[in-house]
Parts: sequence; structure tokens; C-alpha cells
Amino acid sequence: MSKRVLLSIGCNEYLSLGKLTGAEVDAKKIHSELTASTLSCIKPEHSLLVLSPSLNDIRATLENLQDRFEEIESLTIFFAGHGGVVNGTYYLCLCDTRNDRMSTTGLALSHLFEFINEIKAAHCNLIIDACEAGGMISDMGTLLKPEVIGKARSCGVSIFVSSASDQAASEDNAGGWGTNAILRILRGEIDTGSRAPFLDLLDIGRAAAQYVAVTSAGKQLPSVWGMNLYGPMPVFGNPHAVDRTPNSLLQITGISPTSAAGVVIGNRSSELLGLMFAPASELTPEKLYEKMFQSMEHLEKIPGAAATFIESVWRSLEDSVRKQANSFAHIEFTATCISLLLPSVPRDLTSAVCVRNLAKDLFVELHDVLVSVLAALETNPKSLCRHGIPDLFYLPQRITRILGWIGAALYIAKQYSLEIAEIKELGVKFSQYISDHYAASATGMSESETPFLAAFLLTANENGDTEICEQIISSLYNALIENDGALARADLPPSNVLGYLRARACNDLETQRESSSHPSESLAFVLLMGEVLSLQNLINYNLELLDHSHLHVFIPNDHTQFSLPCIENGLNHVFQIGHGVWEVKDLVSRWRTSCLPQLALDVSLKLPEVKIGALCSAFLFPNKIPWFLFVGTALD
Repeated sequence: MSKRVLLSIGCNEYLSLGKLTGAEVDAKKIHSELTASTLSCIKPEHSLLVLSPSLNDIRATLENLQDRFEEIESLTIFFAGHGGVVNGTYYLCLCDTRNDRMSTTGLALSHLFEFINEIKAAHCNLIIDACEAGGMISDMGTLLKPEVIGKARSCGVSIFVSSASDQAASEDNAGGWGTNAILRILRGEIDTGSRAPFLDLLDIGRAAAQYVAVTSAGKQLPSVWGMNLYGPMPVFGNPHAVDRTPNSLLQITGISPTSAAGVVIGNRSSELLGLMFAPASELTPEKLYEKMFQSMEHLEKIPGAAATFIESVWRSLEDSVRKQANSFAHIEFTATCISLLLPSVPRDLTSAVCVRNLAKDLFVELHDVLVSVLAALETNPKSLCRHGIPDLFYLPQRITRILGWIGAALYIAKQYSLEIAEIKELGVKFSQYISDHYAASATGMSESETPFLAAFLLTANENGDTEICEQIISSLYNALIENDGALARADLPPSNVLGYLRARACNDLETQRESSSHPSESLAFVLLMGEVLSLQNLINYNLELLDHSHLHVFIPNDHTQFSLPCIENGLNHVFQIGHGVWEVKDLVSRWRTSCLPQLALDVSLKLPEVKIGALCSAFLFPNKIPWFLFVGTALD
């Protein structure tokens, strides 16, 4: 049976370095709190307390751990003492460590990680209360390469360091500042904000880092870092838990590495750990989806595993994603997690619950992001513009994406009966800015705009905001007329954008066609919206200008497949202006006889989580339109 193990090390006595007074006390307090408290998760017999050891003592201790425990669920290592960076490597200083011979007398962190790999712990918690401890973070990319910790069955890692790379780790009569903050959290004196029954090191470390940074007035800045491969790994019971009984995804203690789900995750752990070291700019929906998709295919077959895995990744990466310049980055990250869960929603209740929780989080965050977008527009009404000439192509997509997320927030609110007054007001204000300052650039450049417009226009129309809907559809219709009934492909490479813009400027329809989408779903969307908005006469008047243009509506048989790169089962309903479609009512008739019955046959659409997952998928990969949004409108 796997064990939770603690190794607590404190070093006061040094032969060549300055002696300390509180390191051993800190190690004893941590050891006592983590093993002897009523909320402890580690049994005393599975712990070791080592005081002022030599390098050989530590090597012997590590060897002892390897001999004693065949299987370890989590290994927590605490160190208080001297530490430092030498030639790019971080060393823990033991009683016989010498500054002039650090490589042979200090414990290199890389050696410690080699030990962790050999002992095959599912998760390692590392707490270092030593000077310059932040210096180890810059070396983490090297330490966690496959050749150091292994290509498969790699451990999850959580690290708390008490000081930055250029700071000392201070102490007072109560002990080290970082250790004291951790102890106060374990004793319930500091509230982490979590109400789950257990705390992991990320919960503890974040609250401790904030406490030390504030109380030291920035003189000491701890940091915390982590990647939980098997779900949140408990370190200590939560003194502020609302309910001791696990009843939500946030309270699940993790996936056992020896379970079927643990094997799936472990076999792809190198790729997952790689996400933690990727620059924030590379944590895009496309790359995140690609990295996690193959694991999800296997986890979907194991009850509860997919949701636990996604919730864990979401918690582990959210801080990194928020560092992106894109203000919608975290929203897109949450949407990616929802999209990945979509296939498992109908057959796994925990996946449905996780999607519901993530969707509600999405709703809250969309409100906050829209507030910041409007604040920027109030300061500078042209703040949505970015890059000069490229904005001719990308500005309409930027605008429609924001409109789409407003629509998504309203749609989520409708599914779960959330209060919409504030988000609706924000949407109206944003729409007014678009109408006043971006009317000529709001839409009509790419097919990728259409999924976002579908979400916004249908929810806005439902809430009575018809004026902006009519303006947008009119602009989109004019763009289609001017460009032979088609817009740029949703997947048009950036290298082809300038050529496409030149072709449009010169009315070179033949060159445009090479970069356009034929048949066009945007054209079908405009005609159907004409029925919804009662704009039939306006559209019919100029429809002859699009004679012979093809349009289509693709509907999958099963919307749980909407997030897949390739949907195998579905129908592509193709129509042609002047061949069965002469007016809006003709396409509406075909919709009612062909498309609507197909949507009615998809039982997965009875679940709000499936509809939300499909909507998020359409936003992340806007090469398909969520036609199910038209159900319940004037098209019925």
C-alpha cells in the first residue's frame, strides 16, 4: 500500500559556515505539525526528523527511505538551513558543507531529484526555507528534463521556497519567516480561502507567500510552484473546511498512481510537465488541447478520472496562463478544459459537474474581463486597434470574439438561471462603442467570425437588443455581396493574409477564391438570421447579386464530438442561390425539413453541459458553427 512520507531536515551546526539558531526548531515544528496534529495526513512511523546532518548522513537517510518504502504516494521534504546557487546549480548546505567546495560537500538539488525519480513517488512536496532559495526555480527546467526524472511515471511536483534568488531567508524568535507562515496556516491562524477538506502545498504555499510578502514589506518574497499530475495531493487537513465529506471535484484528493487512470497520466507525464515550463505565450488553446487530448481519450473510459484530471490541470496552470498579455487567455483556457470534457459528459456525472463548475467560473471571469475592456475603451475608444495594416484583417475577428464571449456569458446564465443584469449592461455598453467607433470594421472578413456572431446575435435578440443585431447582419451581408458570397477561410495562414487583403482591395475575385471558404456557412447564417430578425425583405432585395453562390450548414449527429478535430458522423446540408433558394423563406423551409429534425434526434443536446461544451469548442476552433443555438427561435 502506498504511503505518505515526510523527511524533515534542520541544520543549525556548521563547521565552515555561520551557525543558525532556528533551523532545527523549524524542522521539529514542521515534523510535529505534519505528523502529530489531528489534521495530519502523514503517520509518525512514516516520517524522519534529521538534525544538523552531514552530507553522508543525508545520503544514508535517502538510502534508508528507498529501502523502507516500496511505494510512496507523496513524499514531503522540508529543509531549513543555509543554501545557495553556485555555477547555476542550487545546493542545500549541510553541517560539513564548504563554500569553496560546494559541488562535493553540498547536496545538489539535481541529486535530490534523481533520488525522487528512483523512489518512484507519485508526488513530491519540497519546502525550502533557506537563503537564495528562489534561485532553484531558474534551474527547474534542467532538473525536470526526462533524462533527470524519467520519461514515464514521472512524479508531480510542488515547491515552496521562502525567498527570492537574491534574498536572505530571515528568522526571528518564532523561527524562519517562511516556516512560521506555513505553521500558522496549518494551525488555522491564516485562512487560505479553500473550503475543501484537505490542503495541498499549492494552497498552503500561495497563502504563506502572500503573508510573508506583506508582513516583510517586500523584503522577503517567497514563491510557490507546482504541477499535480494525479489531482490535488493532500498535505494537511484544512482547518477551515466547510464539509469534511468529499462531495465536489475540488475536494477529491487525487488519482492513485497505481490505478488505471494513474497509469494513463503517468505514461504522458513528460508532456504534461512540459506545459509547466512552457512560456506563458505558448499556453494557447491549440497547444493545450493537443497535449491533453490523447490522455483524455483514455481517461474518458474510467469513471470520474477525466474530470479529476482536468480540474487538476486547471488549478496547476491557471497562474501561468494569467501571465499572458491576452486578457481573454484564462477564459480561453477554461473553455479548453470544458471542451476536453465534452465527450465524457453524457456518460460521466463528474464530468458534467466539472463542466458546470467551470462554466460558472467562466461567467464570473467574463464579467471581470469585460469591465477591464470597457475601462480601456473609456480611456481610449480606439484601444481595440493593435497592429496597423494587419488590423484590416484581424480587428473584425477581435471584435466579434468579444461579442461572442458576451453571448456565451448570457447563454451560460440562461442554462443555470444566473443573474444577467450586470453582464447584459456591459454587453450593451460594448455594443455602443462598436456602433460608434468600429461600425465599418466590426465584421465581414473571415468565416471564423460566424460562431461568435451566432452566440452574440441570438442572445442579444432574445434580450431585446435588436438594433446592434441589425447593424451587424447588414454589414456582414454587404461584405458577402462584395466578395462573391464568401469570406476568408477560418484556417487561413497568416502568411496568406496580405495576399487576401490585396485581392479584396483590387476586387480580384479569382485570387480571393483561393483563400475563401466555398461553400460558405456565413452566407447560410446571414439568411437564417434574416428570418430571426425579420429582415427578409432587406436580404431578398439583393439576393440576386449572389446568384449561383453555394452555402451550407454542417450539423453533427452527436454534439459530444463537436470538440474533435474531425467529426466523422454528420450531415453537410448544401444549398445554392438560384437553385431551390430564391428568398430567405426557401432556406428557412429547407432548414425546417432537413436541419431541425436532425438536431432533434441528437439526445445529447438535452444536457446544458453538452451545449456549453459545444459552444466553447466552436469558439476555440471556429471552423464550425453551433447551429443548435437556433433551436427555439423563429426558425422552429
